[in-house]
Amino acid sequence: MNRISLFLVTIVVALSACKKHFADATYAASATAVKVWYKTDQYYFPKASIYIDSTAKWRSFTSFPLIYDNDPNKYGFGNPYVTGKGSNALNMTSIYGNMPNGGVTADSGWYNITIPKCFEFLASATDPTKGIVNVIPQKVRIVRKDFTSYYIGISGSGVFDTNSKIFTVDITFDDSEIGGSKAILRKYMFQP
Repeated sequence: MNRISLFLVTIVVALSACKKHFADATYAASATAVKVWYKTDQYYFPKASIYIDSTAKWRSFTSFPLIYDNDPNKYGFGNPYVTGKGSNALNMTSIYGNMPNGGVTADSGWYNITIPKCFEFLASATDPTKGIVNVIPQKVRIVRKDFTSYYIGISGSGVFDTNSKIFTVDITFDDSEIGGSKAILRKYMFQP
């Protein structure tokens, strides 16, 4: 080894030895939690509700869940029973169905929406029956009636409790691509 290489190695070792290491918060993957809101019964869907501000009431909607053996703390929406079909993910088919700049096609190959991985469940370090639900930030593709498409951004967070069998999330929608607001807050609740 030449002197410069030896000097650099010595500096790197010295700096790493002096660095303070703080423990990062860690959470267990919540495969058990995810399965509270999923059943293998054909055409199963959880009791999903969206809070409607104008009526101050919860409104139910149907959406088929997707889960993954290789990514057990993720939860999404689609239609595993009919190839090429989506679901009314987050009630988006209803929300955007009649938008002047939006709309949703009624063609069977595109109708409804798929969000393969929408939520990530992270159990509390002290109580695995409770934890955080992160909305995985992404842009959701929606196909218009004329078969052009647009994207709606989603992000947010919530909480889950496997004892009460309820998870709630506050989701911020970005409708700027269709001329709407960049931050529309919608509240959701899911039960088995």
